[in-house]
Amino acid sequence: MGDTRTSMVFAVALAGVLAASRPHAAALDDVSRPPLKPPAERASLPQDPAATPERVAAEQGDAAAQFALGGQYATGDGLPQDMAQAVEWWRRAAEQGHVLAELNLATAYQTGVGVPRNGAAAVAWYQKAADQGDPTAQLHLGEAYEDGDGIPSNAVEAVRWWLKAADQGNVLAQNHLGQAYHEGEGAPMDFAQAVHWYRLAAEQGQPQAQSNLGFMYQNGQGVARDPGQAVQWWRRAALGGNTSALFNLAVAYFNGDGVMADDIEAYKWVELAETHASDERQLKYTALRETLLMKMTTAQVAEGHQRVQEWTGVFKK
Repeated sequence: MGDTRTSMVFAVALAGVLAASRPHAAALDDVSRPPLKPPAERASLPQDPAATPERVAAEQGDAAAQFALGGQYATGDGLPQDMAQAVEWWRRAAEQGHVLAELNLATAYQTGVGVPRNGAAAVAWYQKAADQGDPTAQLHLGEAYEDGDGIPSNAVEAVRWWLKAADQGNVLAQNHLGQAYHEGEGAPMDFAQAVHWYRLAAEQGQPQAQSNLGFMYQNGQGVARDPGQAVQWWRRAALGGNTSALFNLAVAYFNGDGVMADDIEAYKWVELAETHASDERQLKYTALRETLLMKMTTAQVAEGHQRVQEWTGVFKK
């Protein structure tokens, strides 16, 4: 499946593109993870807690109060922001089995925020939270197994942990499972299972899964080929900011596959895709735009630019 996957907390790009065989073919979305955010807490103490009962409770060993105090140091909520102090209080709570503190401590080690980055320590704390059933920790533990980050790479273990998270409704884990079954890494290649997991995540609004489900419909993998359905899923993914979907819509309009051929609309989508393209994809997207420019009049190009502006205005709202 490549070297990386998505998570709430980790951003790495997965290289490589699955594509159909014809020119300007649609691409499977393989840019897998949104940015990994520094750890943040989910409860807070009152302002200026130096003399509050909650602060006293934290110092006396109350895990929930320790977790909350760590959050205040992390966010600067009533205290000077200090990630090292945040990590120290989360550690105290985590050592008592507080699952969200374990998760935040793992994230701190994975991002190197408040402590030196340490993949092995991150895995150890993700494991503790995952063993308590936390789906986010299960997701990230699976990603660590896939990446070989802090633990030997093991695609089968990655899939095992994603399944646990996916069964609890974690959409990123569901999309990961779709890719695992699609590519046959860590699980048998099974397009029907890939569609199942992509669909679960897509119906909850996960843009990568929506793009990938569109790819399955466009190529007839695990479902009957239906270019119209592919386009509908790509539209939904495009509204979620998915770059692969933007390009795939351009391909659909260029080829008249699932929609009426429309060079102006194809130009709109490929210009939008090119604006947000990764370095690896820039050449591919530019090639399609330049092919369109050779066919289009100046007036058509101007109309394409106008449609880009209109769509961008709607998207920003």
